[in-house]
Amino acid sequence: MKKLVLSLSILVATTGFAQEQKDLPDVQYIGYKVVHHMTAVVEHLEQFGVNTFENPPVGDHRSFVISPALDHFYSKAVADVRFGPVVIETPARDDRYASIQIFDMEHYSIYDKITAKEGERFILVHEDYKGKLPKGTVVKTQSNFPFIFIRTQTFAFNNDKLANSIRHQASINGASEPIDLPSTGNTKELIQWTIDNKKGYDQTRDLMAEAAKSYTPELHKQTYKNLGAFAGSGGLVGNVGMFESVDHPSGGSNKVRAAGTLMGHLGLPVHHAYYQPLTIDAEGKILAGKNGPYVLTLPYESGVKQFWSVTRYGGTTFLPLDPVTIGDNDIQAYNTFNMKPDKNGNITITFSQKDPKDGTYWMPVTEGTYYIMHRYYGPAKALNGNTVFDVVYKGSKLEQKFKPVQFQ
Repeated sequence: MKKLVLSLSILVATTGFAQEQKDLPDVQYIGYKVVHHMTAVVEHLEQFGVNTFENPPVGDHRSFVISPALDHFYSKAVADVRFGPVVIETPARDDRYASIQIFDMEHYSIYDKITAKEGERFILVHEDYKGKLPKGTVVKTQSNFPFIFIRTQTFAFNNDKLANSIRHQASINGASEPIDLPSTGNTKELIQWTIDNKKGYDQTRDLMAEAAKSYTPELHKQTYKNLGAFAGSGGLVGNVGMFESVDHPSGGSNKVRAAGTLMGHLGLPVHHAYYQPLTIDAEGKILAGKNGPYVLTLPYESGVKQFWSVTRYGGTTFLPLDPVTIGDNDIQAYNTFNMKPDKNGNITITFSQKDPKDGTYWMPVTEGTYYIMHRYYGPAKALNGNTVFDVVYKGSKLEQKFKPVQFQ
């Protein structure tokens, strides 16, 4: 995604008292979500082609990815299943977390799984394919060009050479022919190309057809502003309902799913990883360095099956901060592997412009706004009561607004 496009997508969660606009027609939310996703898909195809993994570095202040996770490497590919199965091999690994996720062309997550430690083979195939299938876990799709997303945990951010080596061993193979791609600047063309290369869902078929005729760049800007106001007013309290399959019972409204592209393109469903964005304190004050230090104490043992992370992003960029602006420090995230609990089993982080030097973990900020994304990988029943929403908002006037998911 180009910098100009990104700059239109960063206004959302840090304006805690933003005025929420009225709902727009669902066709605009469907159009927004598909155009956002398919722009990224087409740009990937233009640069890398099909059936080829891109292995970018962990995001930083120059990244074109909204709210990038800093505790794992990404590996991304667009598969071409028009001519038969596509074989995806994930590599053997040590005890670190690694997963595979597959999205269809409407940005619905159709498959996600923590990959086997010894490596695993996946067979991605169009649901209309009638031929023989190689051995492996079969994943069927309605889309000709599904998106594959592999995450590999890193214990030293970009400096984890082992993690980088592991993720480069993933492979993807399948037959293909040249593709006539739509223009990323033509919203109707992007939507029609999606329709032409995907069997429609009953839930969205009519809306997609309408969007292909009516969804313009002007409506795209209007929808973005609407979604930004929705998110900024507290409409988004995590990734609940954002990334599930189209028919999943916990899937959200078209508006929530469209807003999910602003929280993080290609995000995980809640059952796999639970995201909680912290943008305001218990009194409703926006988090900003100029408002003084913000001290956050959380239980180290949160109750997840995998790991948790706490990442701070700039409130006007949705990206990690430029180290130059925080005294040449590059402290951007804390998580299970780079923190130790105190004698009470807690960890305490101070978000401030100056190092408090008081024994707490310091997260440097500028005087401007920032927000904190908490990610809980492998949420389980033991997580109930231990999330940042539980700790920060319990007993406050915002407790009901930020009520966490309860896991069984």
